[in-house]
Amino acid sequence: MTVLFSLSIIAICYILYLYYNQKRMLENYHSNALDAFSSHEDMKETLRIGLYNRFKRELEQEKDNDPLMFEHFVADILTTVRGGNTYVTKSSGDFGVDIEEQTENGLYLGQVKCYNDMNLVGFGPIAIIHSQMVKQGAVGGYVVTTSDFTSNARIYAEGLNIDLINGRQLVELWLEHLETKREEVEVLNPIPQM
Repeated sequence: MTVLFSLSIIAICYILYLYYNQKRMLENYHSNALDAFSSHEDMKETLRIGLYNRFKRELEQEKDNDPLMFEHFVADILTTVRGGNTYVTKSSGDFGVDIEEQTENGLYLGQVKCYNDMNLVGFGPIAIIHSQMVKQGAVGGYVVTTSDFTSNARIYAEGLNIDLINGRQLVELWLEHLETKREEVEVLNPIPQM
């Protein structure tokens, strides 16, 4: 009886040892993959193009479940990275504001544009956000795109407290968001040291 009990204890310890080794190995792979994504410029460019293709709207079809998928994606990233509370506005009647973000410093208003590389964001969205900032008493704003901004848009935004976040910067924020989420999971489920 004691031999059987001893063998059972040894078997359980061995299974636990294998489990934690496997878990640690998978987490190391995940961490290394995230490091590779965040350090390799070609991978970042691929992710940027992938974001556009994932969220672009086809003229003949809307997104099946949620036509505001890109807005929610950006809002989730900004909530994690900037620490505020975000609200995605409805698709009509929002007067050009896609995201309202409440922070310790006050209200920020945002607009997102899922554009391809051939369609740079001009000064129009910046003007709309600035107008809404004045109207709603917001302390700042941002325009986020998967592409980039025209030089006129960049000049127009100077001094308006509006951040212009292009596709590359969005990928950087996304990777920061993923890293923060990974760290939160590790805090909730730490890896035991052996």
